[in-house]
Amino acid sequence: MNKKKLLSCLVFTSLCFSSTHVSAASESRSHERTAYTIQKMFQDRNYVNTELIVKFSKKLHKNDKRNFKNLFNLINIKPIGEDFYVISFSNQTNLPKLVQKLYDNKIVEFVEPNYKIQKEYIPSDPLYKKQWFHSKINTPSAWDTTKGSSDIVVAVIDGGVDGRHPELKGKLYKPYDAVDGDSTYFPDDHGTHVAGIIAASLNTVGVTGIAPNVKVMPINVFYGDSTTAEEISSALYYAADKGADVINMSLGSYYYSKVINDAVAYARSKGAIVVAAAGNDHVNEKTYPAAYKGVFGISATNHADRASYFSNYGSFVDFAAPGEDIYSTIAYGKYGYMSGTSMASPVVTGTIALMLSKNPFINETQVDTILKKSTVDLYQSGRDNLSGFGRIDASLAVKNTPEALSVASLSSKELIINGLNTISTSYKAYTGSLVSIVVKDAKGNIVKTIYKNAKSSGKQVNIKWDGKIDNGSYADSGAYKIIASAVKGSSSRSKELSVNVKNKLKPSIAVGKTTIHYSPKVSKAGIVHVKLNKTQLVTAKIFDSKGGHVKNIITNKIIIGGSQTIGWSGKNSSGKQAPDGNYLMRLDSIDSDNQRADRKTVEIIVDSKPPLIKINSITPSVYKTGKSMTVVSNFSINETSNVTIYVVNNNGQKIRTLANKKSLKLGTHSQSWDGKAENKTFANAGKYRFIIESIDVAGNKSLIQSSWFSLK
Repeated sequence: MNKKKLLSCLVFTSLCFSSTHVSAASESRSHERTAYTIQKMFQDRNYVNTELIVKFSKKLHKNDKRNFKNLFNLINIKPIGEDFYVISFSNQTNLPKLVQKLYDNKIVEFVEPNYKIQKEYIPSDPLYKKQWFHSKINTPSAWDTTKGSSDIVVAVIDGGVDGRHPELKGKLYKPYDAVDGDSTYFPDDHGTHVAGIIAASLNTVGVTGIAPNVKVMPINVFYGDSTTAEEISSALYYAADKGADVINMSLGSYYYSKVINDAVAYARSKGAIVVAAAGNDHVNEKTYPAAYKGVFGISATNHADRASYFSNYGSFVDFAAPGEDIYSTIAYGKYGYMSGTSMASPVVTGTIALMLSKNPFINETQVDTILKKSTVDLYQSGRDNLSGFGRIDASLAVKNTPEALSVASLSSKELIINGLNTISTSYKAYTGSLVSIVVKDAKGNIVKTIYKNAKSSGKQVNIKWDGKIDNGSYADSGAYKIIASAVKGSSSRSKELSVNVKNKLKPSIAVGKTTIHYSPKVSKAGIVHVKLNKTQLVTAKIFDSKGGHVKNIITNKIIIGGSQTIGWSGKNSSGKQAPDGNYLMRLDSIDSDNQRADRKTVEIIVDSKPPLIKINSITPSVYKTGKSMTVVSNFSINETSNVTIYVVNNNGQKIRTLANKKSLKLGTHSQSWDGKAENKTFANAGKYRFIIESIDVAGNKSLIQSSWFSLK
């Protein structure tokens, strides 16, 4: 969310700012909370001494932001996410007194210091073999399955990542500086080192990351070696809103922060998996953000697969990973060693990125379950406080991650179409994903949809294709791809199989109607509907009733298989209109293998004359309401037609429709009217007549009016 939107949330009434009018119960509660805050919040803690973080019980009104600043003598008030605000003040402010004053106001729900948070690493000299951790966690074996996918985004909340580094160039996605609120920052050794562990390119230049093909979303939160809860929270909101799949935080402090905790919860609600370093003081004390709910807390191990001498430990540690003497990228295109849980955390983050690259449909709970099955126990079986559930193994983690979509090899790489042959395969997609299977031609056009958005049950599904395509014909000879895709939420995976098609079917042409009627006065052409079982060279010729050649419509024209139309304008070879009568369209074709189709013929009856209608009599000529009468008797038509009959008054207004496009054969017919209008009430007295419209099979129209008769 941008700052303008956040500022628009600053809402509350001026009455809420009064610190003197508070109920007794509210006052007692405020003092109890304030006393706890004074004792615990500031004691032996590292925080920004000119800022506090406040959560309000209701949204703030724009007009009252100024009142709040004046009441508490603030320099500024700035939002974090949707619920928290950073308030800043002068150095002379007494923090405990200000916190108590804030809690005395009934609109204030929570107050905490803006804690400073340090990078979790220990610099080290280059004394050990470069990138030993890859063989330790079996990364090369994991790469046999996936080297990462470019649609997986890993947010690195850290110092600025050097986007010009040869190993990271072109990998950065939506960079952000949470300190200044823009996209520019200075490259930082620590952030660049962490990003390199995760995603340094597999380019034979220098080092390699765990998941070399994923994208990195660098978010700078440091100004120097420390940051604040404000920057960390803003970074988490940004990462979540911009689509990060995994978030790495190689940083921490011993101070619980509600604003960071809520930001972590927000990121998790958006589907992001959060990983953080456990800390480097070798103490059994919770470190945040590693100890927040749902965050994977990572301790460090050494070459010997033992806990690093500096690594924190405790109940909040979920997994361990190599963290000593890790060789990776540093700022300005360089490389170097670093040690710390800061280095262990991105090893796990990179492993999770590989898992999501194989199956982007798995969620945080499923990742946790898979990782617990994919570790090496370092101490006791199961969990311990030094290494959590064990040291991570990237190969096992990827192996234990179910496929998002797997497709078996085709039964044959060649399909010979003869009306009997098929090729087969099978797919298995992750439960709940929507699966589509299509066939594309060499130009990338979809010619056949086998499945569309079929919900997967997680079981194997068999597929067969006989070469038929969506237009009802068979595929022409050539190269095709069968493409399976699975979608779940905003994530997708696809697989493709190549097949060469050879269409050996005998060509055929089917016609929709063997007789059509056509009037040159009604339409530009008489349309013959045909269906070809494959692409063919088609010839269509017109002959008269005596077998005389009238015109070639098309000669050896390529017509694509499926439903098509061939039209005749009714003109002969000289361009003159052929007289009314019966004609024959003769259809012949051959395919690319010179196989001939059986000839088909269609009779075309050219009829340009409208149907003839004659009204013989109308009885009676004067009619009284309520009496039955035959309004038209012995009207005749000279050919089968669709007839519409209605009554009009002497103003030409339609009173009642008696027949609507009723099919009548050639001969005499009658129609009656009971004197009622369309609404079933009797028509007014006056003069009326009948209109008869007729349309023949060729579309020619005629209209006739009866003489007037009277209604009394």
